[in-house]
Amino acid sequence: MNEYTTRRWEKPLLFRNMEVTPEEEEELIRKVAMIIHKNGLEAAAILMIETVKPLSYIGGQMGRLFISPFLPAFGDKIEVGGEKLITVFEKRENVEKLLSMIEEMAKADSTKVEKPSE
Repeated sequence: MNEYTTRRWEKPLLFRNMEVTPEEEEELIRKVAMIIHKNGLEAAAILMIETVKPLSYIGGQMGRLFISPFLPAFGDKIEVGGEKLITVFEKRENVEKLLSMIEEMAKADSTKVEKPSE
């Protein structure tokens, strides 16, 4: 058995409390921000995230209820990654970190465009 599977007598992963280290939190937030920035969706993402930010904890619980049962069908890596994403973005401070990272990336990109090449 690998680190993602459970023995019969243990609770299934769906009902466990997923522990995420602060380093993993930062890495996941950075990856999500990079994907949003790479696809040029900063404005849309900021608008959507600011809109649903007050419901981040409830959204995480709803994700656990409706999405988590289907994650094992995609493999252990997707299952654990999905659970970690839900766990990370249930915390409002992590949502704030994501927003600030997206805004910083957008500002850095706009300053590159504004500077004329001489």
